[in-house]
Amino acid sequence: MDNSLLEKARELINANYISTTLSTVDKDYNVNIAVITILEMIDNNTIICARFGADKTYANLKETGKGVFLVLLTADNKTKDGIRVYVELTDDQQEGAYYDRIKARLDKTSYASFPLKNCLVFKILDILPVSMLKK
Repeated sequence: MDNSLLEKARELINANYISTTLSTVDKDYNVNIAVITILEMIDNNTIICARFGADKTYANLKETGKGVFLVLLTADNKTKDGIRVYVELTDDQQEGAYYDRIKARLDKTSYASFPLKNCLVFKILDILPVSMLKK
């Protein structure tokens, strides 16, 4: 993967912006999107994510394993920046090192009072900018 896109993805995913979403699809191609606020890109191939809600998104992931994280930034509602990270669910933890790591991250946020249900572990399949348009 392109190093500049990897670094941009790491910066934007790890910032935990409120504008971060995870889009999923079920086996019948019904789509869903959820705001995901506690996640971490821990290396060039792996993202971990706290799940304390997003039941439909979770069901879709368990069914198809596929998703796309989107971080969209706009400073002035006239320009946009961000990243799309295509992922596949590889693990669903309720204990262990990744679970403890994402729990510690969750505990430092305003969502600390929400019970952590799972730590979702994703393999990064592809990274693309928000827009592919050239000026």
